[in-house]
Amino acid sequence: MRLIETHSARCWPATFVDALHGWEIRRTPDVSSGRVNSVNVIAPERGQFDFVLEKVRFLFVEQDEWPLIRIHPLAGEETVHRIIELVLHGEGETVVKVASLTDAFEPSSLSCVVSDAMTTDWLRAYGDAHDTSAEEREAIARALSRVSVNQGFAVIYDEGRPVASGRGAVADGWVGLFQISTHSTMRRRGFGAAVVSAIMAWGRKAGASNAYLQVETKNDTARRLYRNFGFREAYRYKYWWLPDDIELANPTPGSR
Repeated sequence: MRLIETHSARCWPATFVDALHGWEIRRTPDVSSGRVNSVNVIAPERGQFDFVLEKVRFLFVEQDEWPLIRIHPLAGEETVHRIIELVLHGEGETVVKVASLTDAFEPSSLSCVVSDAMTTDWLRAYGDAHDTSAEEREAIARALSRVSVNQGFAVIYDEGRPVASGRGAVADGWVGLFQISTHSTMRRRGFGAAVVSAIMAWGRKAGASNAYLQVETKNDTARRLYRNFGFREAYRYKYWWLPDDIELANPTPGSR
């Protein structure tokens, strides 16, 4: 789990990262993804959670956004109990899935282009699938330009138009699958499967023996797709909102 969390942070990096008492406060203005706009646990120090939350609230108010707390099993029981005490609202439950690339999987008959660098067509396919603004597309491009590991950018075309996309990032024997997207008018035509197949094949060729990805539990279509490629659940996480009116204990920095 820790390996995947570290891998993911390297391969989908936040613009600003503040380390505090075993947590990382990740912020990326103009990008809507929660993974790069939330507080994430690394190795939490006991008795410091409220102080971390105060810092999170201060930083996200400056960014004019609601603070998000991303909680997975590494957070520990103390953190979970405190979230229950604070009666915070949770949403966006997500499953982290893993698969072995040594297992055979059926390649798609659809053509999928995988490039070693991000292209205009890749950004267009991803941005059009999510109806993102020009500002967010530019911010995503900046974020991905900071990734230091080997990346593969997959695009599928329909009549010359880029309509589906995905990204792979390889390090330490793992390939992470990110930004798997198909335009809403092009779904149920096998494009998603073709993108996943192409990235997994690219990752295996790049030296990875295992793969992981993250999918929201409410996305039944995507979860069925990933099961067909042998992905199985490793762990789950959820985002928790931190309202302005929640009173925190606010311990003295560095206290135990």
